[in-house]
Amino acid sequence: MMIKRKLVLGAAALAMAVMLPSLGQAMTASNTRITNTVTVNYADAAGTAQAALEASVQITVNLVPSAPLVVFPANQDFTAENTSYNLTYILTATANGPDTYTLNTADTRSNMDDDAAAGTPSVLLGATSVASQANAGQNTLVVPFDGNDSDSAINGIQVGDTIVIDPTGVAEVAVVTAIDESNGPLGNTVTITVADPLANSFGYGVMIGERREIVQVVTTDSVTAGVTGSHSLITTVSSVADPAILIEQTTATVLTVRRPGLTVNKFVRNVTTPVAGADAITLGGTTWYATGVSGNPSDVMEYLIVVGNDDPDAGDATGIVIADPIPQFTTFVPGSVSLDATGDDTFVAQDDGVDSGSAAEFDATGNGVLYVYAGNGGDDLDAGAGNGTGGVLGAGESSRVVFRVTID
Repeated sequence: MMIKRKLVLGAAALAMAVMLPSLGQAMTASNTRITNTVTVNYADAAGTAQAALEASVQITVNLVPSAPLVVFPANQDFTAENTSYNLTYILTATANGPDTYTLNTADTRSNMDDDAAAGTPSVLLGATSVASQANAGQNTLVVPFDGNDSDSAINGIQVGDTIVIDPTGVAEVAVVTAIDESNGPLGNTVTITVADPLANSFGYGVMIGERREIVQVVTTDSVTAGVTGSHSLITTVSSVADPAILIEQTTATVLTVRRPGLTVNKFVRNVTTPVAGADAITLGGTTWYATGVSGNPSDVMEYLIVVGNDDPDAGDATGIVIADPIPQFTTFVPGSVSLDATGDDTFVAQDDGVDSGSAAEFDATGNGVLYVYAGNGGDDLDAGAGNGTGGVLGAGESSRVVFRVTID
């Protein structure tokens, strides 16, 4: 699903704030059963006391939806084109009971062919409130019964969950280790045990919200021109119980998309009878030429291949494999291959045998093909000529390959 290109601005954010309940206020947990019983005592005409009369009525506390607290993901630099990434959000419930929250994301892209594609994940967060004073040092919390003592949970909170007590206040984090519902049906309260003693004291009505991570899968699109573009993502987290209750990201999460800016150039020099050509390149005191070089039969010619990822803003180029068929009327010179893997002007001789453990191998079939696994970490270890693993060139890096042939 592609993200709609929509950015909700100030007025909508203000309206959103007006719709939210007052965070942090004391509130009875949803699903709490409140029973009110009236007793009537009376006597007959002779003054003899009669059996008291009682009548009861029960109400259940409703869910009051509230936007969760959200930690939005940080910027990502860099990301590759047409690649899926996991963005992690941390949500903490502030409602008085369980609610499901859904993520929806809008993209304001720059120099990208299309918006990023993003999922719309949702997560259920439990919530309750303190039913009686909880003191620092104890590791239990008494909370209202939710009317269900057979689900091993209280208002969506289960053993193993992370909860935050007073999430908009002191925000003490605890992990639930046990839930005792035995007192629920009669006493209308449940006891939650947490892993560590409480650091703070909490009074009646203080909210308890579940905290959970939720992962959104976002897939980047293609850079329109050059080597960089970006997706600027604004995510809204809304209540399923009341979609008008939401929190919107105020600072976008920016995915900087970088693609390789790889170039390749080839040069040659006559080793036997030096000949000046044109468009020269000099490395370590040796000069090669792009054009204008000639040679006689039996002359040794030396080729220089330069593969560059020169743009400082480029993304990594990976799996770089150079395949150079040996030209007709020439013969490859065994043992002549050297590689400067990442452009630090250090040429290292390569064993050109197939699967020899170097970064080069020569397939002698026909007139032959030289394979070089350029970049950082390239090797020929996969079986068979031409099946090696190309290396990596980061922004500003280049690989240089030198090898020789003899003119027939």
